[in-house]
Amino acid sequence: MPGNHQGNQVLTNEVIVGEVGELLGAPVRERVLVVVPPAVCAWADFPVRGVSGPLVAHASHHVTGAVDDDELRYTKRDDNARRQAAMAGLWDLCVGEDPQWLYETSAAYSVWSYDHGLWFTTGEGDWDETILERLIDTDSTIPRLPAGINLDRLVEVADVINQLSPEQLLTVMSAVPVEWGTDDRDLEAMAWFLYSRRRPVAERLRKRAEPTSGDRRTGTPT
Repeated sequence: MPGNHQGNQVLTNEVIVGEVGELLGAPVRERVLVVVPPAVCAWADFPVRGVSGPLVAHASHHVTGAVDDDELRYTKRDDNARRQAAMAGLWDLCVGEDPQWLYETSAAYSVWSYDHGLWFTTGEGDWDETILERLIDTDSTIPRLPAGINLDRLVEVADVINQLSPEQLLTVMSAVPVEWGTDDRDLEAMAWFLYSRRRPVAERLRKRAEPTSGDRRTGTPT
């Protein structure tokens, strides 16, 4: 929520990654905005101090019985071979950081991506136009994709990324609530950043989708 110890930009990141994930068909948890009323903000143990409220906070839908993991697993279960391929594209495009995957135990361990607050930084802290310029050519591929990931889906996601339009990305930026105070110039810089990265990211995905000798189309990329 606004005023948290990590800063408001983590909220902006959550919205941007979530919206881009929707464009790519990646398994990101559905986002919701939660209005915290003044009465709650006034509680003595409320985690954010010195606010009268209301606050517009960010949340994602709960996954009942989920298992949290920082590794891509259970690729052969559910549709995870395709879901993880889409996540690989989202991770590279949005300079993923701090991997957080949820496995829905009640749905054949279907994988979800969540908690994207630290993306776009590579540890540099809050991004702005200057930092984004420095990160524009960053290769942020997931180092080792799991065996059995769907190679055709990697190509499909590469095509979607390559075809992202400025209009789509500006629509993504417009989803960030004005209450969080993100500067319009920073949002425009982020749209430019993602648009500029689309082709090299798409090419990296296609390269990883090239099967080695004897691989099937769902085999292990190199």
